[in-house]
Amino acid sequence: MKVLVVSHLYPSPGHERHLFVEDQVRALRALGVELRVLSPTGYAPRPLWVNARLRRRGTTPSRAVREGVLVEYPRVPVIPRSLFFSRSGDLSYLALRRRLPSLRGAGVDLVHAHQAMPDGATARRLAADLGVPYVVTVHGRDAYHHLKQSGAVGRVTREVLHGAAAVMAVSSAVAAHLAPFVPPQRLHIVPNGIVAEPASPGALARQAGYLPTVPLVLSVGYLIERKGHMTVLEALTRLKGHVQPHYAIVGEGPLRRPLERAAARLGLTGQVHFLGRLPHDDVLGLMARADLFVLPSWDEAFGLVYAEAMAQGTPVAGCRGEGLEDFVEDAVSGYLVPARDAEALAEVIARVIEDPATAGRAGEAGRAAVADLTWARNAERQRAIYDQVLAGRHAVAQHDSPGAPGSPESPGPAKRPRSPEGPPPHDRRER
Repeated sequence: MKVLVVSHLYPSPGHERHLFVEDQVRALRALGVELRVLSPTGYAPRPLWVNARLRRRGTTPSRAVREGVLVEYPRVPVIPRSLFFSRSGDLSYLALRRRLPSLRGAGVDLVHAHQAMPDGATARRLAADLGVPYVVTVHGRDAYHHLKQSGAVGRVTREVLHGAAAVMAVSSAVAAHLAPFVPPQRLHIVPNGIVAEPASPGALARQAGYLPTVPLVLSVGYLIERKGHMTVLEALTRLKGHVQPHYAIVGEGPLRRPLERAAARLGLTGQVHFLGRLPHDDVLGLMARADLFVLPSWDEAFGLVYAEAMAQGTPVAGCRGEGLEDFVEDAVSGYLVPARDAEALAEVIARVIEDPATAGRAGEAGRAAVADLTWARNAERQRAIYDQVLAGRHAVAQHDSPGAPGSPESPGPAKRPRSPEGPPPHDRRER
């Protein structure tokens, strides 16, 4: 089986972020799937390199072989997102179509896009040219933003999902948003995996230098409103009469200065620590040390950081109705509170800090709950969907040929292949 992956999120040399797509590719390759990756990269002429992102894109190589997989980074003109985003898939296609002879020669069986917009729109046109099906993984932005738009972006997103042979949601929460637009037989839940490695002894030793030895609450995430850092600050002010934990925030983003000002205004300056961006191993060390990992985030498609903290045996707290509900059961393997509810979050923080035995049981239950969230298991699910899509395509080809079962020349209906995921995702949750 030969699969073409289209993803602008793919990491590139010198920019090792968004590793989740590559993690899946690596695990699929271990199952014998042959993969090639196209990662459209926004490009502007050198005189317009006015920020670090454009400079990085401008120096991205045209291709690289990453762990045996050919990854190409074709240049796509940078355009004002607010004006032309609905056409971004078409622009990427124009940059990629000169590769069609090579792709035909490679014998691609299927195209897999990560996100409907813009990658799915590109994959749809490439797949049509190659005469093969395409599938789409929705990581969250399509569900929470693109589908909600009433203009061209929403329309194109719906068209891409409608035309896909299969649509994968990374959680039950995302699948619920997609269900009105994707038939249940084509909608699957394929949770992301995590690399559940223990924090190294070096990381455990280094993290002691970041903070005093006190009860510790930890958040890791981009500093934007929906991640809920402000709710944590407000919760800390409600802990009068309780043990006062320190609060460490790992990550950068546009809200760093406003959050620092809020911490000062609330009288939390000595209690809140902004650590910025840290190496991943050091983050794992902090997760292993923390008494509670908390991120009261909304529009959270999956929740990788919760799962990573749980793998360290640390109890976690997040919001109800989000992607982490697939692996967090309230008061059993973690804690769930309503979004923007500082009072409820304060109660959880106090409970965890003041009842370490109960918190320890939640941490161990959480570790067990994420044991199945591996990239190997993710790849097995994904490979089963590939097989189903290609089997269905083969069945259609047989149906259309004279004398084939289910064709006008032969009695009996053609049978639909059974979904490897079982019942439709809105009827049950994968845990």
